[in-house]
Order: sequence, then C-alpha cells, then structure tokens
Amino acid sequence: MKKLMITPLTLSLLAITLTGCFEGEDAIFGSSSNEITVSSFDSSYDNKANASAIARIDWTYRTGAREVKTTNLINNYNNQSLNDLDSIVLADKFEGKLDNKDIEVNNRTVKRPIYEKNSNRKLNFETTYKTLDLSGLKRNSYVAGSTLSKPRGIITALNNYPEISPNIAFPTGSVCYIPVINSERSFLAFNDKNKTGYTSLNKWIDAAEKRFSDNRQSSTSRFGVGPGNNQSAAQVKFFEFNDQPVYLYNGVEYDSNIYEAEYVAIGITEPNTNSSRGVIDCTLVNDVAADFLAEQIKKYY
Repeated sequence: MKKLMITPLTLSLLAITLTGCFEGEDAIFGSSSNEITVSSFDSSYDNKANASAIARIDWTYRTGAREVKTTNLINNYNNQSLNDLDSIVLADKFEGKLDNKDIEVNNRTVKRPIYEKNSNRKLNFETTYKTLDLSGLKRNSYVAGSTLSKPRGIITALNNYPEISPNIAFPTGSVCYIPVINSERSFLAFNDKNKTGYTSLNKWIDAAEKRFSDNRQSSTSRFGVGPGNNQSAAQVKFFEFNDQPVYLYNGVEYDSNIYEAEYVAIGITEPNTNSSRGVIDCTLVNDVAADFLAEQIKKYY
C-alpha cells in the first residue's frame, strides 16, 4: 500500500532491515496453527466520566469462529466505534455478506468467505499477518518528518500514548502483526455502526468534501454497486498535502440509509516492507506486547 489512509478500515500496517524477522516465528512466539489473537488499543469518550476512555481490544480468530473481547483500561470505552468487516458487501454487480462463520485459520492466515446474496457462490477474502519482533523498541523507533516523504521507522502504540515514559521499551517476546489483505474483488463493506444521519448521498458528499479546512486538493467520483449496480455510491479522495497522506472516504446509499463504507481493493494490498523507505505501522500486537501496553497505559494515564 502506498502512503494512503483508507478510513476507517485498514487493519493498518512489514519487514524491516533493522530489527526482527518475519517468517517462521510461530515456534518462537507460540502461535497455534488454527487460532490467532490480534490485539489493539483504542480511545473513545466516556460521557459519564466526562473524560477520555482507553480500552484493549482482542480479536481472536479460530477455525469456524471469531471472538471480540474489550477490556476497559481507563474509564468506560464506547464499543460502538468498533467496526470489523462482518458486514454487507457491495461490488460491481454484486451483493454479499461477510459473516463470522466458515472462518479458516492456517497459522497466521485468516480466510473469511464473502457469500453472494441468494446464492451459494462466494468471494475469497483473506488476511495474512506478517510479524515483526518489537523486543527492546522504544518510542524513538519512529522519527517524524516535516514533509510526507520524511517520516521513517516503526510507529507503535507507544507513539499513540505519549504520556508513557519515552524510556520504556517492549519486553522480550513482543510482536506486532502487519496485515496483508488479499481479496478476489474490490468492494465496499459496511454495517449498522456505519449508518450516518445524512438523508441523501449528495448531503454526505457535501460534508465529506469539507472534512479538511485547508487548501488540499480533492476529487469526487460517483458509481453504482450491487445487483444491477443500482446502489449509488461515492468516493471522496483527498490528495497528499504537506506531511499528510492520501485520504479516501466512501459513502453508499442502501435501503434508504446512507452509510460510510470501508473500501477493499482487488488483489494483494501490500504494506510498506522497509522502514528506510517510510513508516511501518506496528499497532496490532500479540498478547505479550498487549499485556505490557495495558500495564503502561494504566500506570501513566
């Protein structure tokens, strides 16, 4: 993937020449051949506490099933912001659903078929989680830059929670997971959590085109999806600007409602694989790293 922000999906995102290795760590880090748990951390707003909330989120995939566990660390996290692709899928002359069933797990590859509506046909959709050893890394593994091409290194949750001491390092056994997505077709995906309050796609477009108050350039495309391509959809693209990447926003009209949708491209979406060429996103982690981060967040926040 180029420097591109596909919101809100992308199971964000490689190999690096400075530390760690990528293939063959299963024996070292104890992964089961038919189960994998990927952990992340997220923030929301707790209205009762009138303050921010932070939670640990564990996504466990095993053959035939998926489990999501949310653990509050600071105040009470609003899990309505959780959004996994267990949703309606629309593509060119196609409507289907990505269910939490018939999941196949083989080491670090998770296969989740997309079943076409009113049919037994399915599209193949899978995610392979590459791994990177985080042991010993601190916040300074990532170096910000003044322009889009200047940032380098590995960005971890330590960078997302700046109150944690900069001298804190990940313990031995800490691993991040970097998802490589492989899809048979390009598609949009959404569920009830993506429903907006807009009464028309045109109103969604008007709002999406105003998401940045600066002078960055954008383009808007409209297209049809679903059976007969009768569902109206749109994509608003903001181009690279100063030190900001490309941003894509997708909207679709479905059953008289407007949804903000995820976009998945056809083929293999390869993330950056070299920290000397840009930023490696290492914010999805194993249980060793997640336990460590949870402890530090509770300590410093």
